[in-house]
Amino acid sequence: MNIPSKTIAAALLIVSFAWFASPVKSEIIVIDNFNVDTPVLKVDYNTAFDSYSSHTSGTIKGNPVTRDMSLTRVFNDDDRGSRRSILEVYQDVFSWSNDSQVQSSATLNHHFSPIDVLSPAGSEWGSLQLDVVSVDQDAEITITLVDANNQSAVLSETTSVAGQQILEYAYDDFLASNSNLDLTQIKSVSLDLAGPAEVDFTMQQMVFNTPEPSSVMLFSLAGIGFASRRRRKRS
Repeated sequence: MNIPSKTIAAALLIVSFAWFASPVKSEIIVIDNFNVDTPVLKVDYNTAFDSYSSHTSGTIKGNPVTRDMSLTRVFNDDDRGSRRSILEVYQDVFSWSNDSQVQSSATLNHHFSPIDVLSPAGSEWGSLQLDVVSVDQDAEITITLVDANNQSAVLSETTSVAGQQILEYAYDDFLASNSNLDLTQIKSVSLDLAGPAEVDFTMQQMVFNTPEPSSVMLFSLAGIGFASRRRRKRS
């Protein structure tokens, strides 16, 4: 019995969407959802640098995660110190903000016992994701992954679009930066922020997204089914 390719493609797509909607579609490894507050860091004309270290922010796979933060003044034209930069985690949100005509750089570092973040389907299917509530255009964002062998890989970008968005950094891009990085033994994730005066950044979650092989396979099969349908229509 010949089943029309259209029917096969539709069935595969339905199954794919059902699988993606299920709890086992992928492993989401939460690095930080920022539900543990930290003291506010502030820098102005009188305070060029401020930091807060070794604050336990949660767990990954049962192991504690340590959150370190630092803030450095880059430029401030107000010698009275009434303008400032602020870095904080408060009410489930991480935020870095600069007053008018003020520049700073900020670092958010998470370190933990080495964990496996590699997707069973391969590095091409996994990514580090930032759930950004708001960001200004031209914010300079740098992500660094470090493994148990102290191999590190760095990705940088300057935001071209402002506002709420998901910023995604593919595992393959980290491996292109350093092919020796071991994604099965990641022990540290660092976020560095910089940019022009007045630039701000706020996010509410940082995660590793690691799809399961079955999800990838089903979605790929659906795509193959639709491609077959298009070829038959053309012929």
